[in-house]
Amino acid sequence: MIKKYLSTFINALIFLFIIFSIMIFPEESFKASLEGLNLWLNVVCPALLPFFICVEILIGLGVVSFIGSIFKPLMSVAFNVPGEGAFAFVMSIASGYPVGAKIIASLRMSDQCSKTEAQRMISLCSTSGPLFIIGAVSVGILKKPQAAAILLIAHYLSAISCGFIMRFYKRNEMSKKDLYITNPFKELINYRKTDKRSIGQLMGDSVKNGVSLILLVGGYIIIFSVISKIIKVTGILTLISGLIDLIPLISIDSNHYIPVVISGLLELTNGIKECAQAYMPDLVKAIMISFFIGFGGLSVNAQVSGIIQDTDINFFIYFLMKILQGVLAAIYTLFLNKLGNLPVFNTYSLYSCYRSLNWYNIIILSIKAVSLLSLFMALLSFTIYMIGFSSRLKNKLN
Repeated sequence: MIKKYLSTFINALIFLFIIFSIMIFPEESFKASLEGLNLWLNVVCPALLPFFICVEILIGLGVVSFIGSIFKPLMSVAFNVPGEGAFAFVMSIASGYPVGAKIIASLRMSDQCSKTEAQRMISLCSTSGPLFIIGAVSVGILKKPQAAAILLIAHYLSAISCGFIMRFYKRNEMSKKDLYITNPFKELINYRKTDKRSIGQLMGDSVKNGVSLILLVGGYIIIFSVISKIIKVTGILTLISGLIDLIPLISIDSNHYIPVVISGLLELTNGIKECAQAYMPDLVKAIMISFFIGFGGLSVNAQVSGIIQDTDINFFIYFLMKILQGVLAAIYTLFLNKLGNLPVFNTYSLYSCYRSLNWYNIIILSIKAVSLLSLFMALLSFTIYMIGFSSRLKNKLN
């Protein structure tokens, strides 16, 4: 009880400080709020709102159950989750934060997965999108398209690693180990029988939920833009750097590293921008940026917290896995750099016109990414199914 009251008191003090800071620095706060609003209005809203609406419609139509029957062998063997997790994973990679969390929350609320399965899936399906890593980070901020290969591989390896680790979460609650590929059309029809909404009602509900969610995401983007600015203008960053300098066991240049780390922990994009502008070795920049992308920043994780608040998914476990994902991404970046001679993706030809990309181009490229990744995963799933089928046939013959 004392901890609960203490937490409430601390939170109240923090937000009182934010309010007074906004009053003391109204111009800086307004500019930060406007930057967050422009980011949401011009980039986030047109890019994510169609996905949010379409995801709701696809789940209601039973398409996710259709896909789940195809990917059941792969997801069951690799991650101990139902086949529907493949849809969340592919869409998360194609669209980025926080689409994966939204899909898993919808699957959980429609009872298409258990609480344990949802907890496993959300650690696998919370990723950044390739358009952000290649276009915004490598080309736009770092001005080094050749860095895209390492950042992409490290990020998705860290997500897959977290998903594999979480397959052992509550091992006594196993997902169905059925390696058969059931009739996907039958699964689709069966789900539509349970969801009796007409297509008009389904579309109306999907639009309403999608708009509500995109407004939630926009609110988080704006408030964290303001908080990031307040931390700078109030001198909190300088204070923290000075305190760290007083610790004798830590011998780092806090004036360069600490502001970057704090900015990246708060908000992903601002942290990457400050890291790119900081005076530090390129390898250190790549490692820090990989951690920021894997962790997602408090802004993204707060968005996920708001998305899953109506479910029984444990946010604390998810948050710990996001920290682990950031650490693993940083480690993978270091190892990949040591390997050297990595194939560099043809980012120049694909993203040479990144600055001119609009919401329509982003959606088209995302659809292409979804199609290619889905085809690859379907082939893997079919291979696992055939291996299991051959093994069962051999046992019967013997």
